Amino acid sequence: MGIPTSSISNFKKFSLKILRPYTACAVVFGLAFQYFFEKKIILNSQINGSYKVNRIINSENTNEIPIFGSSRAEGSFVPSVLGSNYFNYGISGTQDNVMLFFLKEECKKNKTTPILLNFDIDGLNYELGDIANYIYNANYAPVKQLIGDKDEAIFRVPFVKYYGYYEYYLKMYLNNKINLTKKTDNGASLELNKLTKSKFNELVNQRLATAATFKNNPHLESDFFNLIKSHSKRTFIIVISPYHKSYFNQFKNYPDVTNFMTKIKTFANAKVFDFSQVNYPDSLFINTTHLNYAGAKQFSEELKDSIMKLKN
Repeated sequence: MGIPTSSISNFKKFSLKILRPYTACAVVFGLAFQYFFEKKIILNSQINGSYKVNRIINSENTNEIPIFGSSRAEGSFVPSVLGSNYFNYGISGTQDNVMLFFLKEECKKNKTTPILLNFDIDGLNYELGDIANYIYNANYAPVKQLIGDKDEAIFRVPFVKYYGYYEYYLKMYLNNKINLTKKTDNGASLELNKLTKSKFNELVNQRLATAATFKNNPHLESDFFNLIKSHSKRTFIIVISPYHKSYFNQFKNYPDVTNFMTKIKTFANAKVFDFSQVNYPDSLFINTTHLNYAGAKQFSEELKDSIMKLKN
């Protein structure tokens, strides 16, 4: 027995009168919520990777001096100590494929300011970090290329694209605004806590039992050298920020680090400052590879003096 025509007609009328308006309201609400969340949460936190990616793409501040790198950049370089116009683009959990993305975007700009690059002495390697750093700008071709096979069609769907990441963005926003354990400084996220001596010694013992090596990815190395060579009007300041002395206990091929730094120095527009083995006390570290806020301030003061000497 078929469904009565009148029942089908009544359902269509119900759909038109009830479901469609509610669906339209839900869509409008979703888009409005997304707009608010993006502008007030995602792009309103200077330590959020999404903010930093968006800023490097869209900022036209010709006086800005950028700092690029991983968490060691984010937590070691204090822009307010280095001077006016510095901004820290370092993103935790990333490596040099991301650093080179930022560098390429910066080199597109009509600027003459120097560029600071933190170099991690395990070499030039690949690591994206959290994919949440890129979703907001996922339609931008260089970002699509950067994230590669981690790109998803859902990143183009309004509202839904942030599903599973809202808590991450909110946490970054609150960390930026409240600063219970960290200090924010023009993109830098600086660790205020200090470890007890016994806890730090545990980390040192773990490090002493861990081998470290230097190895460059050839593609990243080629890209890096080509960027320096192709932008002779910019000064590239490559910095190795301090490591705890225990990091070098089982470093297998440290001469390769020195050789790589020597290659960089062959470019007239590249300068190298190696602070890797400056003997800082344990109290200036949060672990064996990262400084705390006190250490970052001391390091930034010393780096500032080194940069000032370049101008004399």
